[in-house]
Amino acid sequence: MKESRAAIRYAKAIFSLANENDMSSRVYEDMLFYINLSSNEKSFSEMLANSVINTKSKHDIILSLNNNTSVLSKNLIGLLISNKRLSILVDVCNAYKSLYETANDMTKAVVVTAVPITNSIKEAALTKISSISSKKVEINNVIDKNILGGFILRYDGKEYNASLSNKLQKIKKELI
Repeated sequence: MKESRAAIRYAKAIFSLANENDMSSRVYEDMLFYINLSSNEKSFSEMLANSVINTKSKHDIILSLNNNTSVLSKNLIGLLISNKRLSILVDVCNAYKSLYETANDMTKAVVVTAVPITNSIKEAALTKISSISSKKVEINNVIDKNILGGFILRYDGKEYNASLSNKLQKIKKELI
């Protein structure tokens, strides 16, 4: 989802403050909490957008969900409420996440498999990617039974397809 300009501005401001106060990783954890909450709990997103619920109640609800919220994150939520911008909280969190990951050379890799990968395979993939790149990599496993076997690795805009379905398609093209 594309964040609004306002969300990006709020994210840049809190990112700058967090860096000045050596709290960027703590605020990052808070932002991830609200992103995950929004994606896993539809009612949270609905509550943010609901104009019937008063702002004091929203503020109390949001802060009660995470008892370990940092001071900067609490201040951000208060600022969004006072500026009547609470509906963009998740966009601000996503924008902050992007800023933090870029600043800390973090990236994501997606491994598509027919069955869930084991920790040993995950570690082997991390080791291989780390030897190619200096970035810190987080691996997400996506299950797709249509690939039949093998794996597809997507990383930094590149794709390595070692799936059984891909190999079968290549053989089919050679035969036809």
